[in-house]
Amino acid sequence: MINQTNRLDKLISYLRHMRLPIMADQLLTLSQDSKIESKTTLDVLEEIITEEYQSRCLNTIARNLKTAQLSQPNANLDHMNYAPERRINRSLIEQLKTCQFIQNHHHVIIQGATGTGKSYIANALCRHVITQGYTALYTRMIELLAEINDSDSEGRLDKLLKKLAKVDLLVIDDFLLTTTTEFEQKYLMEVFEIRSRGKALVLSSQMSDVEWHKKLGGGAIAEAIIDRVSNNSHRIIISGESLSLCKGPE
Repeated sequence: MINQTNRLDKLISYLRHMRLPIMADQLLTLSQDSKIESKTTLDVLEEIITEEYQSRCLNTIARNLKTAQLSQPNANLDHMNYAPERRINRSLIEQLKTCQFIQNHHHVIIQGATGTGKSYIANALCRHVITQGYTALYTRMIELLAEINDSDSEGRLDKLLKKLAKVDLLVIDDFLLTTTTEFEQKYLMEVFEIRSRGKALVLSSQMSDVEWHKKLGGGAIAEAIIDRVSNNSHRIIISGESLSLCKGPE
């Protein structure tokens, strides 16, 4: 018994040394289970490895949620408001929940008036894909433009573009509320070009495509950006008035 206990302690120590604490704890728990003798070697391995794997998945999700910088971290697609006046395509939301649009490198455009819940849906979709094992980044358009300008002045623009290219899903909220400069248009083109090469994008905007064209300068770059956004995209159009006026959940 002493020898067996020593062997067990050594195995648990090895697991902790290899930074497998959940496996170590689960092995210790199983060793104290009176039914351990009825378990096969495969049963024991399955239990301790599954515990470690699930723990790591949960830790990865938590870390990715923090990195995503959601403005509404509790937004949830399961808590959507499908009131008739909003005219939200429920079947499309259910389709997006499968995350097939990420695998197919498709985009999602969310459009509606101010206060109709566009940001909530953008955050909820971002949060959902992260819980399914993908990486994502949320940003507001004004923040993205500021970061582009700051990165350029600090000589780290290439690093920013690589960051925006790396994540599985990039969410840009409040897209094109203001007019952009030629410099900003140039690097927005870079961002959308990068995302069009096998990466998914979510845009939330209260503006129409025609207004996008004007705010992007109305030239060839505007057409190129809109073309990359519109191709292979799903649209969520929200009708109705501001939810803050209705005082209802999103």
